[in-house]
Amino acid sequence: MQTPPTRPPSGSGPGPRSGPRLGWRRPIFRRGAQATVLFGLWLVLSGEFAVEFLVLGVLAAVGGVAVSELLFRGTHEGRFTPAPESVSWLLRTLVRFALYLPWLAYEVVAANVHVTWLVLHPRLPIDPSLVRFDTSLGSERGQVLLAQSITLTPGTVTVDASDGVFVVHCLSRRSRDGLAEGSIQRKIASVFEETAPAAIVLSDIEEPDQVPR
Repeated sequence: MQTPPTRPPSGSGPGPRSGPRLGWRRPIFRRGAQATVLFGLWLVLSGEFAVEFLVLGVLAAVGGVAVSELLFRGTHEGRFTPAPESVSWLLRTLVRFALYLPWLAYEVVAANVHVTWLVLHPRLPIDPSLVRFDTSLGSERGQVLLAQSITLTPGTVTVDASDGVFVVHCLSRRSRDGLAEGSIQRKIASVFEETAPAAIVLSDIEEPDQVPR
């Protein structure tokens, strides 16, 4: 099995720093960006631009960020590789992420065709399996994007993801082989300038005690 990436213990912080967080990594910027995205989602889903709806949207966005900060404070600090403070890194990442989305959309369409074929086939040739693997992605953003990308692709569902260990349900042998091929992890590693996995080793989960806790 692939060796999981080394991370500092929980609560120890991401490593020594020469000073306080600078630039776009300041908490106020991060929280402001989160609230802006949530408010944009509110506008897209509601389609309403009356003042009362806009006020409710702002309150919902700010409240959502505040609640998430309270719920998850202290649960992830020091457990993942921190993002560089360079603004140029952020801009490069946004460009690479924009290029990643069309590739992911193609994979989703291709997987949809495969699952449709499975469902319509008279013999229903599914071969479900529950597998686990370690990822070389050391950042929270990379692991979250990997988990969501796997789930968005029909035929695979991320059951659990913690400390770099993923548990995924695969609907067919082709879905399993696609996961083992590792292209999705290499793409995400490229997006965030992380270490791409040399190989993906899948281990079958056959007993409840094999599930990571």
